Formats: sequence, C-alpha cells, structure tokens
Amino acid sequence: MLKSLFVKGYEALIERNRIFLWIVVAQTVVILFLGWSLMVERVRVVDTPPYLDKAVRIGYATASKDYLDSWGLYVAELVGNLSPGSASYTADALGKLFSSDDFNAVKSKVLATAQLEKADNMTFVFDARKTIWQPENRTVFVYGHLKYINDYGRQTANIPYTFSMTVHIDAGRPVLGSFESYKGEPHTIAWVLKHGGKNS
Repeated sequence: MLKSLFVKGYEALIERNRIFLWIVVAQTVVILFLGWSLMVERVRVVDTPPYLDKAVRIGYATASKDYLDSWGLYVAELVGNLSPGSASYTADALGKLFSSDDFNAVKSKVLATAQLEKADNMTFVFDARKTIWQPENRTVFVYGHLKYINDYGRQTANIPYTFSMTVHIDAGRPVLGSFESYKGEPHTIAWVLKHGGKNS
C-alpha cells in the first residue's frame, strides 16, 4: 500500500516537473525574443513635434507622414513669416535642421529675402493652406499665400506661393535639404509631367 502511494506520488511529481519544465522553456523563449526585439528596434514616440497635437511614430531611419509634414510646415512658417530683424536668428535656427551641404544655400536665401523686405519696406506673411508629402523623392510641399504688408500695415499683394524641401530621418532626427520657394502651385511629379517636364 505504501509502495503504491509512493509510486503514485512519484509519477505525479514527475508530471508536475515536466509541466514546469515546459513553462520555463516557454518563458525563456519569450524573454529571449523580447530582449532581441529591444536590442534591434530603435523606435520612440515623439509627443509634440512642431504643428502637431498628436503622437506620431519615429524610428531610427523612418517616420510617419504627419511627422515629416510637420517639419516642412515648420520651416515654411519660419521662412515665410520672416522680418529683416529676425533673419539672422532664423538662418541660425535652420542650421540645426538642414544638412551641412544645403545650409549655406538656405542661409543665403533667408538673408536675401530679408534684404528684399528691407529695401521695399515690406514684411512677408505666409498663410499655409496645405501640405503634400511626395514619398517618391521624400519631398514635402507647403502651399499657401504669401502676403506683402507695407509699413502702414496694408496688404499690397497676395500671391500663391510654395515652399518645398526634402525630409529624411537620420539616426532618429530629421534632416532637411533641397530647399526651394517659388510662386504658384507645388511642382510635384504630377505637376511636372502635366507641364511637359518643366520644373519652373
């Protein structure tokens, strides 16, 4: 009788140990998988990028469309609402966003715009209407109206205007380039094809 109780207890113990072994193996696999995921995944959530009031996803080399659009809009608003007194500060602020190859060209455009405003006694005010993200060449277009305001606070012109720039993510931070500004609607790929390949 004691022997049969011992055998039953021993078999039950072996069965429980077998179950515990499978649980330990499963937990080990899950822990290894999570550890590997954390090691290779370089993703973070940014709460409040410029001109956004919602969370967007940004990784080591990629980001959501809304995040990329927001940087284009930020630069367009910064440059489009330039005043001669703020030109140097604006140019320096853009230096943190643009690649070193593009920064000198952007700085020259900003300072030239400020000189034009000063010479004409005007202030430019940009009213953004829409953004277009073109993934084929990682370009964001910001379209709106550029208003010319004279010294008396009167609007003397209101022209359709576009700012465009490339945006890509490098090591988790946005890097902008190929900055352009021009009168008229955005020169997207569809626009260029429609106008016979003329980009201006």
